Parts: sequence; structure tokens; C-alpha cells
Amino acid sequence: MKTTTLTYPSRDGRSTVRALLWEPATVVAGSEAPRGLIQLVHGMAEHVERYAPFAAYLCEQGFAVCANDHVGHGKTVSSADELGHMPLEAGEDVLIADVHTLRKAALEVLAKQADMRPSNIPYIIFGHSMGSFIARVYITRHALGVRAAVLCGTGQQPRALTQAGKTLTRLFARTRGEHHVSTLVDGLGAGAYGKQIEDAQTEVDWISTDPEVVAEYQRDPLCGQPFTVGAYHTLLSLVSDATDVRLARGIPHGLPLLFIAGSDDPVGECGAGVDRAVEMYRKAGIERVDEKLYDGARHEILNEPIRDEVYADVNTWLAERGL
Repeated sequence: MKTTTLTYPSRDGRSTVRALLWEPATVVAGSEAPRGLIQLVHGMAEHVERYAPFAAYLCEQGFAVCANDHVGHGKTVSSADELGHMPLEAGEDVLIADVHTLRKAALEVLAKQADMRPSNIPYIIFGHSMGSFIARVYITRHALGVRAAVLCGTGQQPRALTQAGKTLTRLFARTRGEHHVSTLVDGLGAGAYGKQIEDAQTEVDWISTDPEVVAEYQRDPLCGQPFTVGAYHTLLSLVSDATDVRLARGIPHGLPLLFIAGSDDPVGECGAGVDRAVEMYRKAGIERVDEKLYDGARHEILNEPIRDEVYADVNTWLAERGL
């Protein structure tokens, strides 16, 4: 597997996005074209390097993989002070645009190496957590050429609550600035998830049942930063649009969707929110919407003891879709 770092200007007009492209050895050697390009879209308060094991597995299956650190995350930030902040105004558009820019850039690189048109390389988007909401909005805007979408660790929060949250974050931004970190807002958001785990040893036990995964997350200086009110406003905007059935109806009905999550994931309300999301897309006319919940797993199913099962299930589902 070959790993290449890519950089490009963010839509925000000030950040330089840092991304990774992982390629199978057979593609690097020029012996064959990739089976497809899978773009990973990471979650809140983390970064793309955490997905390297999953990317390695996908490369072994013949896929090329790409992922970028979002604005306010990972190595896209120029200083630690920027971690956890995304712009309140048009932040959603920035994230979607940065994902789209990487898609085009990665396909161009792969196509040039394989001497083929970028459109001839199957493209799949995989979003986890906040990234699942980015991916869900993305396919309402840029579905042309998308062959499949995998939504991991998602939910279906009531839109009335997200609208109320947007009003609250805008109020805080107006009075204290959009870089303000509100314990109230965080307590209603990510801070609430840890309280749903019985006998939790840390505030982030909700991400995984594996104590070492939790400890590594806590040790990682690029993980776990609290979101500013500007960042929460952007997240809530994404969730609001992702859960809007009117926007979902604009997705090509033949685009297959796979929802995967842990049965004990508080983001998906232990499966109930995932079920509601699946039902929304089916009502919107999407012809193939599949779902699998992993018993006893929490939020980061790619970092749970059953990760190998999850990896294989994603690969099998893609193969069954002709990818």
C-alpha cells in the first residue's frame, strides 16, 4: 500500500486542507486499475489517520481510499487553537465543498496512473458519525457518479431540536463570539453521550467497548477537543439537512445505501435513530436501503472488537452491488 499526502485550499478561504490517498500495491505497480475509490469522511473531534487500518484492509481488497481532515480538525488546522472550530456561516458548505474537491483530485490522480477517464473509476462515499451527516448531505448535492454510500454511526435527530440548537448556538455566537465553547451546548451535544453508558470509566466510553481504544483517543492530541458554538452550528446544520425528507427525495432512487451502527451507540439512539433514518430514505423512494446493527457495539464500530466483521460486511455488500 502506498500512502500519499495531498493538500489543497479549503472553501473557507483561509485553511489548507490536508488529505491522504491510500493506493493498493497493484495500482502503484501499474498492473491494474483500482476496483474503485472509497472516500472516507471522518467524524467529530478526530482525524483521518485513525482510519489507516480500515484503509489498509480496503486496499487489500483492491480499492483506493482517500480522506481529508475537515476544517477545525487534524492536520488541516494551522495551530492547536483552531481545533474544534468550524465557521458558523456557511460551515456546512465548506465541509461539503472540501470533500468534493478531494473526490475530484483523487480520481484525477488514479485515472492518470491507470490511463483512463476519472468517471470510469467507481466512486463510493463512506461517512462516519459527523461524516455520515456530511455524506448524507453530499449525496443530495453531488450524487452524479456516486455508485454507493455507506453511512456509519449515524442517527435521525428530530429536526425541531436541531433548529432549536441552531438558534441557541447563533445566540451564543452573537453574544460571546463563534469561537466560544459553551458547556451548555456541549452538554446537550457530544457531552450527553457519555452519560448514557452504565458504569462508564471515562467521559468517552461511548465511542468503544475497548478500553485501549478509549485510552488512545484520550492520549491523541488531535482527538476530543470540545466544539465551539460555531462548529456546533455547522454540525446542527448538517444534521438538519441530512434528516430532511424533502432533500432526500432528490437523491437518485437507484443509489444503494448501507447503514451500519452499534446497537449500543447513543448517537443512533441504540438503533432507534438508525431505523428512522432507514425508513426516511425508503419513504423518499430510494430502492435499496440496507441496515445492520452490531450487537453490543458502541459508536466507533471500526474500532470495536468486531471490526473485522464490519470490514468484511462492507466489502461483501459492495461486491454484491457489483463494486
